[in-house]
Amino acid sequence: MPFVRVQRAVVLAIVFMLGSCSLMSNAQSFDPSNVPPLPDYSRPDAWLAFPGRPGLEHAAPTGEAPVNDHLARVDVFFIHPTTVMGGGITNARYDAVAPFNAAVLVQQVSVFNSCCRLFAPQYRQATLRALNDDQAVELAYSDVLRAFRYYIAHENHGRPFIIASHSQGTTHAVRLLQEAILGTPLQSRMVAAYLIGGYVPDNFGDLGLPTCDSATQTGCVLSYNTSQTGRSGARFLIDSKTYWWRGENTPRAQQPAICVNPLTWNESGSAPAAANPGSLPLLRRPVEQKPGPLDLAANLTGAVCRNGLLEVDIPASSPPGFHDRLSVLTGSYHLNDYGIFYESLRRNARQRADAWLASRHKP
Repeated sequence: MPFVRVQRAVVLAIVFMLGSCSLMSNAQSFDPSNVPPLPDYSRPDAWLAFPGRPGLEHAAPTGEAPVNDHLARVDVFFIHPTTVMGGGITNARYDAVAPFNAAVLVQQVSVFNSCCRLFAPQYRQATLRALNDDQAVELAYSDVLRAFRYYIAHENHGRPFIIASHSQGTTHAVRLLQEAILGTPLQSRMVAAYLIGGYVPDNFGDLGLPTCDSATQTGCVLSYNTSQTGRSGARFLIDSKTYWWRGENTPRAQQPAICVNPLTWNESGSAPAAANPGSLPLLRRPVEQKPGPLDLAANLTGAVCRNGLLEVDIPASSPPGFHDRLSVLTGSYHLNDYGIFYESLRRNARQRADAWLASRHKP
């Protein structure tokens, strides 16, 4: 394949799961009179994951099991990444059969089944080819906001919750925190926000939400974008981004991006590969409807935050599934931000949930 075609394939892979990129410009213009049907969040088909039903989100590593929904004392509200290419549309149907839905459930949402009931709304996501269209992104966010409000009004029942996201989902989560959680009674019930694989400004503390600085801190936000040491291909994820801040879209971000190391749980620590308890490789498609236990690779890579990116060194001799075209040609491990630190994230979600519960039940 000529190198130009390879580059284009990689660009498509890069933006496939991103939420704030302007690389694709040949999308159909947004037409407010021709948008997909509104999701009804009282219906099961409006949710990618929902408590009380079987699904790929209940996959767990070998030797582990997901918490029973009836026993879980914490919830997670997960906002999924871009999973639809486009094909001439700006926003996908919420119930589109998307090629990455299964992988999102297994590789990302399942991280939280050690601690939590799982809520992941489907929404009219901005498609790959419309990620630079403000109206398309606005429509997608309006669904996320309605889903969250439905969850709070009908499903939460005063329980603590985690906000989690990836890529386009992180773009929406940055706004959701500001418009629906911070400065409201809900903030005291938010265990933490895991806003991974996107730009998250490091001054959320100005709004009363500090950056996480330890494994058991609660009421905080963390983020990271995984990159091969010494390469800069992932910088477009955090440089000069347009994002929602204090009631409006702010162009060309000037604030540094948050980078919390998921092996040390602070911004300054460095961790060796021995500190990484288990990594999940990218899954081959199609994903089995009932996957067996997830096989994790121990001690795959260490990590350190440097210049806003989470740098890793995954050896060429690593097991299959840890190198894809995106990482090989650009150095960005965006597609496996969750999987490379799967077990560490899984344990930490449980740690933070337990810490929140313990803090509310002191004698």
